[in-house]
Amino acid sequence: MKVRFVFLALCVSVALLAQSPQATINGTVSDSQGGVIVGAEVSAANVQTGVKTTVKTNEAGVYSLRFLPIGNYVIDVSQAGFKSYSHSNITLTTGQVLGLDIQLELGAVSETVSVSASASLLETRTSDVSQLVEARSIEDMPLGDRRSMNMINMTGGAVFVAYDSGQKPNFSLAGGRTQSQMFWIDGGSGQNMRLGVGQIDTDPPVETLQEVKVMANGYAAEYGGSAGGVIVATTKSGTNQFRGSLFEYLRNNRLDAPSFFAPIAGGKKQKAPLRYNVFGGTIGGPLRRDKSFFFFSYEGSRRRDGAISTLTVPTDTQKAGDFSRTLNAQGVMIPIYDPATTRTESGRSVRDAFAGNRIPSARFDPVALNLLKYYPVANRAPDTLAGANNFRANYVNLLTRNTILAKVDHNLGAKDRLSGRYLYNSDDSGNTSVYPEPAADTANSTRRHQQFWYMSWTRVITPSLINEFRFTYGNRINHAFSKSIGGGWPAKLGIKGVPDNAFPQIVATGFTNLSNASQERRQFPIEQLQYVENLSWIRGRHAFKFGTELRSARNYETNLPTASGAFSFSTQPTGQPGVAASGNGLATLLVGFPPGFAMRQTPVLDRKNWYLAGFVQDDWTLRKNLTLNLGVRWETDTPIMDAGDRMNSFDPQAINPVSGTPGVIRFAGVNGWPSNPYDTNMRNFGPRIGFAWKPLGSSA
Repeated sequence: MKVRFVFLALCVSVALLAQSPQATINGTVSDSQGGVIVGAEVSAANVQTGVKTTVKTNEAGVYSLRFLPIGNYVIDVSQAGFKSYSHSNITLTTGQVLGLDIQLELGAVSETVSVSASASLLETRTSDVSQLVEARSIEDMPLGDRRSMNMINMTGGAVFVAYDSGQKPNFSLAGGRTQSQMFWIDGGSGQNMRLGVGQIDTDPPVETLQEVKVMANGYAAEYGGSAGGVIVATTKSGTNQFRGSLFEYLRNNRLDAPSFFAPIAGGKKQKAPLRYNVFGGTIGGPLRRDKSFFFFSYEGSRRRDGAISTLTVPTDTQKAGDFSRTLNAQGVMIPIYDPATTRTESGRSVRDAFAGNRIPSARFDPVALNLLKYYPVANRAPDTLAGANNFRANYVNLLTRNTILAKVDHNLGAKDRLSGRYLYNSDDSGNTSVYPEPAADTANSTRRHQQFWYMSWTRVITPSLINEFRFTYGNRINHAFSKSIGGGWPAKLGIKGVPDNAFPQIVATGFTNLSNASQERRQFPIEQLQYVENLSWIRGRHAFKFGTELRSARNYETNLPTASGAFSFSTQPTGQPGVAASGNGLATLLVGFPPGFAMRQTPVLDRKNWYLAGFVQDDWTLRKNLTLNLGVRWETDTPIMDAGDRMNSFDPQAINPVSGTPGVIRFAGVNGWPSNPYDTNMRNFGPRIGFAWKPLGSSA
């Protein structure tokens, strides 16, 4: 159900975009005889902001209006001896290169020839294969979980993996591997790092996006860092009018039926709770009319999604040490044996059975007694004779999401344009617990916060030479942790010799675990710094573009998966040696005999690498209806390096001193072994060749 309150109208974007997602209009100005006109003044005025960009035609009669924020425009052309020309209703979209050739008529400049028909979006001078989704379509589409990246499914070339309830966008695009595509948003990288894969954790709210362009292939040399398509997103910006919106979407379990496996209480199925609200608002407008504009948005998401937990837990008799009613799948009692009586008879190990298949209370381990109270109490008849699935209850998955976008666009004058944006998003997840003490729950909570700072400066050096500089800083926190972190649980349970980080994992074969083997993982900061420098130059019929990109990525991580230990209690210690159908995991726990123990935590890892790229692009207009797109891109990812040299590799040539055979494990930075796992490949050149053509006489 959607409840929405709107005041005025939604803002129209005039955002500056990344890797030239801004639009371009270019073409030739000629007279009625086809002769080119040199020095004609061509201007593009943004209808929403009043910002005007002006250039003049060069010696070939060519003009190029570049780095135009997307939106609606009016094109005006004037030259002495000719009537003025005005073309309205031109809508520019993300990354568009619109070819618009203009013919002037002889006459006084005071006379104007007006054209109001919309310019064709198909008349482009690029050869990329792409699809564009604009704001109204984005808002009206039934996107799953109200997440904007779902719209990429519309392209037909995307396959998503586990994209709901707080997961990061994870998809394959244009036949590439998952997380191998490049994602740009408002002029900067939308990836939180580039260590191995380019992870995307940013998913802008639907209400903040103006357009999303998905390029499958054939894109220009200025686009790279991808093995499977490029995504370019534009967020909304302010205009000369104050505009905004308020919205809320909601769902709850009153509209749902209970699940087939829902637990039953009082003879009635209990519906899992569901509360799902997505709410927020946007506002944008002028800070100074025709010069400075702002846009701000907030979106909150509160999802409380019910689920069913089915566990196998000890019965009250088993907790008391009585296993006389513990059966196998055939209904036969499983005998348990006393590990303290283990001896050798006739060359084989044997043990004595516990009398009556009961463990005397005097034999109970004190730590085991403490652990028993953390198992849920059985509340239903088991599904099998062996006692499986004797507990079922509803619990709630919790997702709390907040997204803030703040954006300012400022025009210093006719030659300088600045843009800045701050984007924050958090996706904190967890769950309620069906355990009597949540610290013993096997599920973890996660705290994920991410922010991006972006700025760009566009400078018109001359009418034919334009420079653009962009900088993006991204910082992300990822903290996954057990509910028991900081509770000092090992000491409370009576377990000595392990750190007090978390509730230790307890694995009794045949029963649901207590806690887990992923007790804590800290990744902060995960950060990325990106620098982009582009220079555009119009020379005759050539539109040259030169650019470089540098991106440094870092992941600082402390991993404490089983810092407080993982204890396993199998059936063997309370079974008869050599007899498989004997022994019980809980009985092994009660007598305090853990045959397996693991404790693991890694030293701090501080990993870094660089992405380096450069390109040259030439869009050569051979004729009015034919443009060649020629370019070459060089790029490389440097090897991942750890500040503490905590890496190893395999040397197939060295002789193992123990076995005398080739093959030795070598450690980074030790005994002359290099710190980098491999050499940087400096020969990654990618040519880009394409053309854009339309039949002569086709409509503009």
